[in-house]
Amino acid sequence: MKRVWKTIIPLVLVLSLLLTACGKKAEVSKKEDKPKEETSQEESEDKKEQTGEIELPYPKLLQKDGETVGGTLNMALVSDTPFEGIFNTFLSENATDMTLAGPICGSFLKSGPDHEIVDGGYCDIEFNKENKTATYKINKDLTWCDGEPVTADDLIFVYECIGSKDYTGVRYDSDYQNVVGMEEYHDGKADIISGLKKIDDKTLEVTFKEFYPGIMWGAGLTYDPEPKHYLEDVPLKDMEADDKVRLKPVSCGPFMISNVVPGESVEYVPNPYWFGEKPKVDKIVYKRANPDTIVEALKSGTFDVVDGINVDSYQEYKDLSNITLLSNIENSYGYIGFKLGKWDSKAGEVVMNPNAKLADVKLRQAIAYATNNEEVAEMFYNNLRIPANSLIDPGHATFWNADQEGYKYDSEKAKEILDEAGYLDVDGDGMREDPKGNKLKINFLAMSGGDIAEPLAQFYIQCWRDVGLDVGLQNGRLIEMNAFYDMVQKDNEDIDLYMGGWATGSNPDPSGLYGRKAQFNFPRFATDENDKLLAAIASEDAIGEDGIDYDYLLKAYHDWQEYMFEQVPVAPTHFRIGLTAINNRVNYWDLNTVSDWGWEKVGLLSDTPEKAK
Repeated sequence: MKRVWKTIIPLVLVLSLLLTACGKKAEVSKKEDKPKEETSQEESEDKKEQTGEIELPYPKLLQKDGETVGGTLNMALVSDTPFEGIFNTFLSENATDMTLAGPICGSFLKSGPDHEIVDGGYCDIEFNKENKTATYKINKDLTWCDGEPVTADDLIFVYECIGSKDYTGVRYDSDYQNVVGMEEYHDGKADIISGLKKIDDKTLEVTFKEFYPGIMWGAGLTYDPEPKHYLEDVPLKDMEADDKVRLKPVSCGPFMISNVVPGESVEYVPNPYWFGEKPKVDKIVYKRANPDTIVEALKSGTFDVVDGINVDSYQEYKDLSNITLLSNIENSYGYIGFKLGKWDSKAGEVVMNPNAKLADVKLRQAIAYATNNEEVAEMFYNNLRIPANSLIDPGHATFWNADQEGYKYDSEKAKEILDEAGYLDVDGDGMREDPKGNKLKINFLAMSGGDIAEPLAQFYIQCWRDVGLDVGLQNGRLIEMNAFYDMVQKDNEDIDLYMGGWATGSNPDPSGLYGRKAQFNFPRFATDENDKLLAAIASEDAIGEDGIDYDYLLKAYHDWQEYMFEQVPVAPTHFRIGLTAINNRVNYWDLNTVSDWGWEKVGLLSDTPEKAK
């Protein structure tokens, strides 16, 4: 399968990591899923697939027979701004660059049905709870595109860069600090990371202080090597800007970069030392495409694949004769956040404010019930968004509580809650005062971008005003993306409500978003009970003798979801159905989590792309 997110990221401003479809056999106590029948859209156009309890409008798999012709696979990078172009897995911090790295990284590790690490990538990982170790076993034939073998030293190099005092990226976190000796190395008290043991050139053992379930989803593990022999002479502080990262990276996937037009396009050709199946195309070109013209480009056959095409223009492309649509539930959700405290940078933890304007849980519950996400999905997203019931997304189907009711739209219930909690319209102006009789003016921070941003924000505001809550846009306008996240992260004192979203990644553990010591805990919610429930999810008790104890872990996840529903520090709004548009000349594309998909397997069935009739 294609690369998926390793950890949490804001849906628009990407602040986190990438996970290649990755590898290790995690023996599990869960019953094996039965293989799903592979069905192309041509074979069954009307068939709807299901993830959890959510029906998908299109299949996940496209597979066609026929002889491929080589040629150039044209990929669209839909963006109205130039890409940054950092082709290094521990330095890159945005989704666009990580997407562009797909053909050169391939599938060093591989994902199982719950996004856990399993065998089958270019590297397997053996986990040992008793010894608290994870052991990388790199394929003996895996080779960099300059002919040098990929070795354990290339993995150690990644750990040493992330642990360096000169490293300023986002990956040096509590999971990497859980590697034995990492903190001592970072603090300059040791010259090596003692928890890394090179067994031989193709084998690396990593020892952890604590062995918790997230490790089997990649916590504290690097999902890609980087070429030590090529990069070690570049100072870490200068590496991000170096041509070896920006223009001429060395890769071990099925393709290598042959040309970069900074900010605009990237060309790839087959890696001459690739050990696997021979690539079916002669070249791949990723080119930036304007969102306003992408539908016309699809019609003309300019692009063979538009992955994650915008659903706003769905009505314009859904019936095009020259494309096939695939769909999948994304590991993500949107939400309305309530500012309940601040981040204490000295203590490195969240501190709640009992006097925050939205500190009353009844007020938060009423706002959640007054939010008409069902109508938003229909009006703004062509029903390609699903009203969300939980803070675990259905992309993690095993742990998502599909039966949890969630905050379904009920304006009358919202009014009843407000009445009972003492939020009454004292002065008769149609807007409610707080229980002390003071004016209640709620500031709503919303982000600009796209045609629907303003009407969507105003729709939510009207929902809340309909139940008597005086909500208005903070500063009277939408805020540009970078400024928006700067204000949210720095706990701007005027924010009461804000509208955000998370890409949750492969690891379903929510501690990185809602833990007391998580900087990404933007609502600044922290309680002893939340600490206890998150600790249960991350407990060693969740790993039995035979691997992951799914019965234990399922209960822990459901208990936490129920608690967060009751406390509602954030109100989930929608899960996302992602669409991929594929020209009819492409032979193979797969959105399944468990898959043998690879860039080397994608081919073209004709020399020229098909145009819409």
